[in-house]
Amino acid sequence: MVERSRADFDDAFRAEYPGIVRVVAPIVGSVPDAEGLVQDAFVKAFARWGRISRYDRPGAWIQRVAIRDAVRFSRRGSGPATTATANADPVAGVADQIDLQRALLTLSGRQRACIVLHHLADWPVSDVADALGCAEATVRVHLHRGRQALATTLRPEPQETTDGR
Repeated sequence: MVERSRADFDDAFRAEYPGIVRVVAPIVGSVPDAEGLVQDAFVKAFARWGRISRYDRPGAWIQRVAIRDAVRFSRRGSGPATTATANADPVAGVADQIDLQRALLTLSGRQRACIVLHHLADWPVSDVADALGCAEATVRVHLHRGRQALATTLRPEPQETTDGR
């Protein structure tokens, strides 16, 4: 029984780890920090695996823990001093990644988590609220304020013309 439980945990780790890191990285601002937080969430899950393994979706519990820890990490100001890209997908355009990452780093931890989970990970507001442990109305406020801040930050600079216009 213990050996099967360990195998289930190993399978969950292999299946869930990359996706959770992709969700957490933009929240904390770097892939290495995200990896550390996600690994810590898996350690917490391992300590409780006898109970968590019986959940319908144990990976959802681990993801929720990692996201909440990521928001706390951002609030403490433990994020990176630089604006290194946090996008774990190397195929996307580098300039777009850097601009978005810089813009995301200007948001509060809660706003960043709401924007990332709702718009980048395509979660419904109810799931974001559940993951963050707050009301749906609170998520909508964070989304609204976060989008306003991103619109200001990502607004293109006016281009100068050569004929003085």
